[in-house]
Amino acid sequence: MKISWKRWFLFPAVLPLFSWTNTGNVQKDVVSQPLDTIEYRIFVAVDKAGVEHWGGKEAYRAKLNTFFEQVNDFWNKAGDGRFNFYFRYVPDLQVVYDCSSRQLENVYNRSAGFPNHDVLLIIDSVLDFDDEEKSQGWYCGGAADDLTMVVCRSRSKTEHEDLFNVDYFCRGVAHEFGHYRGVTDLYADRIQAKKNAINQLQYEPDSCVMNNHYNTYKWSSYAVNIINYTAKSKRPRRDFSGLFKQMFPKNILVSVKVNGKKKKGVKLNLYGARAQFNDLIPTPYRTYEVNKKGEYLITGVPDLYDNPAEPLHTDELPYNRWFSFLLEAEYKGEKKYVWLPEYEVQQTFFENKDTYQVTIDF
Repeated sequence: MKISWKRWFLFPAVLPLFSWTNTGNVQKDVVSQPLDTIEYRIFVAVDKAGVEHWGGKEAYRAKLNTFFEQVNDFWNKAGDGRFNFYFRYVPDLQVVYDCSSRQLENVYNRSAGFPNHDVLLIIDSVLDFDDEEKSQGWYCGGAADDLTMVVCRSRSKTEHEDLFNVDYFCRGVAHEFGHYRGVTDLYADRIQAKKNAINQLQYEPDSCVMNNHYNTYKWSSYAVNIINYTAKSKRPRRDFSGLFKQMFPKNILVSVKVNGKKKKGVKLNLYGARAQFNDLIPTPYRTYEVNKKGEYLITGVPDLYDNPAEPLHTDELPYNRWFSFLLEAEYKGEKKYVWLPEYEVQQTFFENKDTYQVTIDF
C-alpha cells in the first residue's frame, strides 16, 4: 500500500539565556524542557501455564507492568538524549490462552479489529505444544490491518523462560519494538572473516540494540534517526509504506585519487554480502571503472540493494536483498576496500541528500 508523505526533520536546540549586568555577562542555568510523551498500546496474550507459574492473572499483570517500566526506562535512556520524544509502551493484558501459541499467532495474523492497540504481543513461557518447537524464539512480524506482532516464545519444553528476572530480556523486547518502529537488524550486516574470500577481514556493524541486545545499552544514530522519524505513527507499516527502500540514496559517488591526484581507469568491484550466512559472494555483483575525473557515479542504488537484478552469482539471497557491499578499488595490483552496509548508506536520507559519497586514496 503506497501513500504520499513528506520528509520532516526536527533539530532540537538549547538556547542559553543571558542576563546583562554592569559587572559583565552571567549565564543563567539552562532549564531543560520535558519531552512530549508518545504512547503505544500493547495487546498482550499470555499462555495459561505461564500465568499459573507466576501466581495467577493479577500477580502476572503486576509483574508485566513492572517489566514494561524497565523496558521504557531502558528504551529512553539508550537514546542518550537524542530522542525528540519520551516513548512509553503500555501493556494491556487481554488474553490468557490455553492452546498452542503457534495457532494463536496464525489467528492474529489474519485478524483485524484492534483499534485500541498498536502492537500485538504473544508471550509463551514454555513449549508445551508440539507445533511450538519449530517456531521457538523471539521475533517480530506483520499482522492484518498493518499491525505489528511480536512473539516471545520459550526455547524449553520443561522450564518456563523467565521474562521478568533476566536482565537482557527487557532489551530483547526493546529490540523487537525497534522493528515495530521501522529499524532493521544491524547484526545481519556482520561478515565473518572466514567467510570473506576477498580480503579475509571481519566486519562488525555499529553498536546498537538492533545489533546485539544482550550486552548493548544504546541505540545507534541510524536507529535514533528512524525512531524519531516514525515517532508519531502508531502503525508505521501503514503510514510509512516502503520507507526502508526510500531511505536509500539515488546514487553512490566514488572518487579515487592516486598520490593526491584524480586518476582514471581504476577498476571497481562490488561484492554482495548476505544476511544469515554472514558472508560475501566472491564473484563481483557489479564492476565499474572510474572516468578521467577519477570518479564513478553508481546509480539506481535502491534497486542495487533491495530486490537486486540477476545475475546474483548465488542460489540463495535471504530476504531478497544485499545487506551490505564490499567495494574494492584496484590500481596497478594494489587494492583498497570500503564497506557499504545498508544502514550507513541510508543515513544520507536523514541528511536530505540523494548521493552517498565515497573517497578512496592510493
